[in-house]
Amino acid sequence: MKSKTKTVLITAVVLTVFILLAWQATGGDYYTKFEVVEEVEEQTDSSDPLAGTGFYENETVTKTVSRKEFRLGLIPTSQGLFDKHIVSVVTIVFPLWALVAAYLWHAKRKRNRLSAE
Repeated sequence: MKSKTKTVLITAVVLTVFILLAWQATGGDYYTKFEVVEEVEEQTDSSDPLAGTGFYENETVTKTVSRKEFRLGLIPTSQGLFDKHIVSVVTIVFPLWALVAAYLWHAKRKRNRLSAE
């Protein structure tokens, strides 16, 4: 294996690892999100008459919260080709490795052609 081929493969592996680390750093979700909707536990209001009687004693009171936050996903959630949710690990890594495969195929073909002469 030539040094240029090794360089291309090592660069592709490093970029793939970097993208996977970015995926984990942004939450490690399966789908790309620009808005996160979560249920969070809510403190009971002390002025609530039901809380004073122990009505919520064995229950957790939750509320749904929505906040703007980017999370890179493994797969896209886009509705069309030019949707912002098209960005994902798959849509970044697949073209990268397709280019690497094309380069390796071209290099092998060139090497076979030179050895045949």
